[in-house]
Amino acid sequence: MAVSKFDATLLDLAVKRRSASNWRLADLRFRRADGKETTIPAAVVTPEVGAALAPGLTGRFFFYQAIDHKGLHAIRPAGGALVAGFPSTNETLMAVLVAINVVWVGAMAMLDDRIPIFGLFLIAFTGALFFLYRATRKQAEAQLAADDG
Repeated sequence: MAVSKFDATLLDLAVKRRSASNWRLADLRFRRADGKETTIPAAVVTPEVGAALAPGLTGRFFFYQAIDHKGLHAIRPAGGALVAGFPSTNETLMAVLVAINVVWVGAMAMLDDRIPIFGLFLIAFTGALFFLYRATRKQAEAQLAADDG
């Protein structure tokens, strides 16, 4: 997974859906400092970051790309304070699914004297996804820590 950043002015945004944990934006359109226009389709942001977005906002924008989605995880407005938040819903979901599958496989082993192969596959699959989502979040945190403002 990857992180990136650029200095720009937000030209336009369209909120597609809002929930308590994440906002899905249909499009984010920027004019970069070099004059090029860039569009980020289908971005996911936290409500804190989403609330800070407004057309005309100028500053440094921090992006991430996870396995199945991409989005904006922080904004450092020109002359303003950093607004950051990483959507971790998928990471949390994978941790819960690993735990559920471990309990299921353990219960089947104790109660039925068999270990379901599908359960082992699900533990490995959701465990791998958990670590991939976690790695993306850690990269985003490191990106913010390394930014000079």
